[in-house]
Amino acid sequence: MTIREQIPFLENLSDLDERIRKLDEDLSLRKGGLEAVRVEIASLEKKVTDTNESLKTMDKTRNELLIEVRQMTQQTERSREKLGRSRNERESMAAQRELEELKKLIRDRDDEAEKLGNLADRARMNVLEAEERRDQLTKELEGSAEGAMQALTEREKARVELAAERDVVVKKLPPLLIRKYEAIRARRPRAIASTHNGTCNGCHIAVPPMMFQGMMRQDQFEQCPNCKRILYYVPKEQASKEQADTEGSSDT
Repeated sequence: MTIREQIPFLENLSDLDERIRKLDEDLSLRKGGLEAVRVEIASLEKKVTDTNESLKTMDKTRNELLIEVRQMTQQTERSREKLGRSRNERESMAAQRELEELKKLIRDRDDEAEKLGNLADRARMNVLEAEERRDQLTKELEGSAEGAMQALTEREKARVELAAERDVVVKKLPPLLIRKYEAIRARRPRAIASTHNGTCNGCHIAVPPMMFQGMMRQDQFEQCPNCKRILYYVPKEQASKEQADTEGSSDT
């Protein structure tokens, strides 16, 4: 089986493990009693509040960066005019340096604003997930003991089914890859990450260019030098489609 053929199974395994992990957390919480539920609700409330405060700061900083970009863009136009009015080589070179410096500053500010925008998007998604979880727990906390026991039984059954599905997927992957996967998963809940542009989507750190060039051939799996996750290449079109599918499913 080629690396390209193994990737869907590896992604399926990682998704199953994430679902099992969440179920295990949920089961542990339910078995811990109502007080544990109240504690988690309070924790989720704090997470929502803290994240919303961080979002305000990120949005403010991003807006300030965008204002700087607009101001520097206007200054760039003035520098171009100055370059056009240059009377000698010295004035021309000075105006050209000023123009290049402004262009670099604009690129840097644009990059910072884009990164902040991406961080803010992820933070908003975290808030939505935390609010959904909080509302779900609040509703169940207000329910009857019979309802709580039924929910526990349903989740235990779902856990058994997911574990059986996981066993099937594990048998489709090479034992050496599974051992590496399990070793990483012992330290990180999600042991895999993809990249389409040379940046690990697990830790958002760029990998060495030579490594990325090799990954694009999809001859073998690599490990991110920073987070140590199993790293593999997916074409940009596929990554965009997967992101759209994920966002679509989260909206429904």
